[in-house]
Amino acid sequence: MRGADITQENLFSTVHLNEFVPDSHPLRAVRKLFDAAMGRINWLFDEAYSEFGRESIAPERLLRAQLLQVLFSIRSERQLMEQMHYNLLFRWFTGLSIDDEVWDHSTFSKNRDRLLEHDIIPALFEEVVELARKKSLLSG
Repeated sequence: MRGADITQENLFSTVHLNEFVPDSHPLRAVRKLFDAAMGRINWLFDEAYSEFGRESIAPERLLRAQLLQVLFSIRSERQLMEQMHYNLLFRWFTGLSIDDEVWDHSTFSKNRDRLLEHDIIPALFEEVVELARKKSLLSG
């Protein structure tokens, strides 16, 4: 008997994005190194963001998304957000759950100035290079 081609979404799901990313995937190591570097400059994030007002999107998530944009040669933030809608690997890497709403592409331009103004991008780059050097991931 032939089965019916019917798509029916589950009402609830207990699947975690982490289960879709193989343990050997190269982005696992990249995320670990990148997160360690961001942890070392956490004080810079604290200085850049006010203690009061509406909570922003975590800058760590925005930076992870921008790293994906560079690694996968995505031409614009608009295309990056399109990928975020349906790419489970991208959602996992940035820290979004499968149910989280994807940001508007303009979020990046609004936050980029803040990250540059407080020298977060250069500091993050220096931390990543230093951690990579300590782990002998760089060549002469």
